[in-house]
Amino acid sequence: MSASAGPLQSWVYLDTESTRRLVQLPVSAEQTAVWLGQLQQLRRQGVDALVVPIHWRWIAPFAPEQANDIGSWAGYQRLFTQIQSQGLKIVAEVAFVATGLNQPSALTLLPDWLWGRLQQALPAHFPIDSLKYLDQYGRDTIAALSLWAKEVTLPFYRQFLQGMALHLSSQAGAVQQLVFGLGPDGEWRYPWLGRYEVAEPARVLPCYSELALADLHRSQLLRHGSEQAWCQHWGYAAPEGLSSVMARRQLLLWLQEQGDCPAWQEFFAWYQGSLQEYGCQVLALARETFTQPWRVKLGLRLCGNLPRLSDEVPLPPGLIAGLQGPGGAADPAPLLAALKDRLGAAELTLLLPGVATPHGEVASPLVQQWIAAADAQGIGLMAECRRADVLQDHPQWDRLIQSVLRQGPFRGWLLGDLPCLLASAEQGQSRLRQLARLKHAQGQLPQMASKQFRVMGPLHLKVANQRQMVEEEDWRAFAEQLRQLRRLGVTAVSTDLWWGLVEGRQPGQFDWSYYDRLVAVLAEQEMHWVPILSFHQAGGNVNDDYMQTIPLWLWGILLQRHPELESVRDLQYVSETGDASMEYVSLWADPYVIPFYLNFMTAFAAHYAERAAMIDEINVSLGPAGELRFPSYNAHDWGNYPNRGTLQCYSPLAQRDWQDYLHRKFGNVAALNYAFGSQYKSLDAIPMPSADSLFDNKQYVYSAWGREFLSWYQGSLIRHGRQILDGALSLFGDSALRAVPIGIKIPGIHWEISDPACPRVAEITAGLIAPHPALGPHNQREYVRLLEGLIAPEHRARVVVHFTCLEMINKDYEGYSRAADLVSWFADAAHEVGVSLMGENALAGELYGEQGWQQIAAALGRNPGYDGITFLRMQNFFDDNRLPRERLAWLINQFQ
Repeated sequence: MSASAGPLQSWVYLDTESTRRLVQLPVSAEQTAVWLGQLQQLRRQGVDALVVPIHWRWIAPFAPEQANDIGSWAGYQRLFTQIQSQGLKIVAEVAFVATGLNQPSALTLLPDWLWGRLQQALPAHFPIDSLKYLDQYGRDTIAALSLWAKEVTLPFYRQFLQGMALHLSSQAGAVQQLVFGLGPDGEWRYPWLGRYEVAEPARVLPCYSELALADLHRSQLLRHGSEQAWCQHWGYAAPEGLSSVMARRQLLLWLQEQGDCPAWQEFFAWYQGSLQEYGCQVLALARETFTQPWRVKLGLRLCGNLPRLSDEVPLPPGLIAGLQGPGGAADPAPLLAALKDRLGAAELTLLLPGVATPHGEVASPLVQQWIAAADAQGIGLMAECRRADVLQDHPQWDRLIQSVLRQGPFRGWLLGDLPCLLASAEQGQSRLRQLARLKHAQGQLPQMASKQFRVMGPLHLKVANQRQMVEEEDWRAFAEQLRQLRRLGVTAVSTDLWWGLVEGRQPGQFDWSYYDRLVAVLAEQEMHWVPILSFHQAGGNVNDDYMQTIPLWLWGILLQRHPELESVRDLQYVSETGDASMEYVSLWADPYVIPFYLNFMTAFAAHYAERAAMIDEINVSLGPAGELRFPSYNAHDWGNYPNRGTLQCYSPLAQRDWQDYLHRKFGNVAALNYAFGSQYKSLDAIPMPSADSLFDNKQYVYSAWGREFLSWYQGSLIRHGRQILDGALSLFGDSALRAVPIGIKIPGIHWEISDPACPRVAEITAGLIAPHPALGPHNQREYVRLLEGLIAPEHRARVVVHFTCLEMINKDYEGYSRAADLVSWFADAAHEVGVSLMGENALAGELYGEQGWQQIAAALGRNPGYDGITFLRMQNFFDDNRLPRERLAWLINQFQ
């Protein structure tokens, strides 16, 4: 494998439209300031070079002699100086072809004078069709000049390059690479002739011009000595010989009908050899021209993506492009070998598109052939990805990163375009920062420098004692378990601070004695603490072995202080079945209960201020089981796993909020009726939709009214979570705990995701996502929207999100579960939003099998991935089965 040439490089493509504006149009002082600021931002994020297109048409639009005029290069002189002033290098991409034929904003044709001027320059013996590629039907292309006309075209290329070398010599020190566009899309290949080459490509050879056929005739005579020997070797009957153009075209038509045979191999050797020689000659011309003070590497853009065409015509697109022979017998390796022989590997860095494939697509074998050939020749590659969706398509991004880090010939990444990176500012910046971190990681898998490994303590230590009372023996056993975990590499223990236990007697009276002892034991074992401010009930969830209600005085005091509340059901979640939950106060009662949450936080901050150094994070409960969700699937109400769960929005306060929402959004009933085609008489008379009407026949997806209702439902949950989180951040920000991260937990509702009858429905009833018309069992950034709404941008550096079910695999056969997919989707979302992410196993059962540990390891090793994990629970590492402890030690060793 070839050795890396220093740290990996990160390049960004300056798109054609931006380049044209900067080079050809007047730029105001304000625009220049913005542009320089963008360059500064790129440099700070670790970008090494900007790839700048240089088009023939821009420099010499009216005559080739304009390339000799210093004024023609003034725009590029200014642009290069600006780029250099910000510490960035320049990669100049010189295009001797038309570009952007399928992108109107990027369309740049060859100069208008070119065809006529070159036609005049043709030698007398050259046929009239010499300048263009032609197929058997007479179709041609305006995308590129025929390589068989290089006797005519290369002098004009030389003239252009000499003008560039002369007039940009003052910026020569900033230009580290010259890349030449020699074929369609700037790629080193033959064109697929047809409508703009891509929309309707034809699968025929583009070598039917008289000049190309004459070159084929000449090459085969040199090989075989005579036409007769040639035809005999190919097995072709040519009674009238091959001296006429028509006879040669008939030969090619005959060849296209043959299968893999010696004739094909000899034809392809000539066909690819012509392409090979053309690329070598252009680069050799550049090397001759760009002498001192120029010290630049040279390169071409390879072809990594072949069109997907039908099999109606047997010729594969790779063969037409000159890259792959019939039957896949040949490969592009000879092209690179010729470049190395002519120029030397150290002089070259080539651009390779197609390294990152969209999710669900198979990587092109051609890309792997290029990589293998470059590795064998010691030629450097840059993985080029100018697809706009690579920033959002995280599996695609992962493949781009992994390909470069794992394979020796790569020298780095080329991303584009600059406006794309700037348009998705946070995401683009995050991607560039990631590349900057990986510059010295070639040959390695990208991993976090260290992961956090925590365990969740018992719900209460009394559960270890049959008498349900904490005794000294229980504290000693707890301390010994902490000691062993600490030796294994666990750094922190997460424990619930039960609101009902601490402040259960009456408001304002706090009993911290149990937690004071617990924290003292943690400190003795040099274990850090992650307290969970648990405003929810203990008990009633899977594997709960302890019961603790929220303060019972709360219900009465809220009713007493607020006469507008009619009954305790106003304060509770009431489901579609009419059942009410006492696990957690309804979010629609937040105005009444949040002051009590904040009072508890204030008391905690004051009591444990001296323990700030050992507190790794303060986790704040946002709902049942401490999670941001509705109690849609809890045991109290139709909670048999797996099912869709029940909507929890049928309390009087919820119904009132729904109507207030309609008033705020639509203003009057006429506007609402217009929007939904309804016939309501009054906004206040609109009832809550029945759950069955929403979920029968996927109406929650197809019905605009259903989507509106469920968007309000999810929005209410997000608003609730944000209010409590913002309150916690503000309160703790004014205390001794101001440097401690604030954590929240979001559950992995992994079932019913792939159910064809009702996809993602369990997540919807839990309030985590809102339906949309394209809803299905795949990631469409639903969790990005959840996190963006939940966490204000200015707080994202301090917030830690916890997500469950890291140990699970996809099980479409069991409740339509897509747990593994969900774990990846959420990791992508957290990375895009820019928040730290910790994982958690949903159930302890998978800790006793190898599969669960492999899933956890995959989640932690993923990039983007999880910063660590909290294991549920510590007692599972101390029973008779030693597997959990052994695998915990293995996992920690993998990532520390």
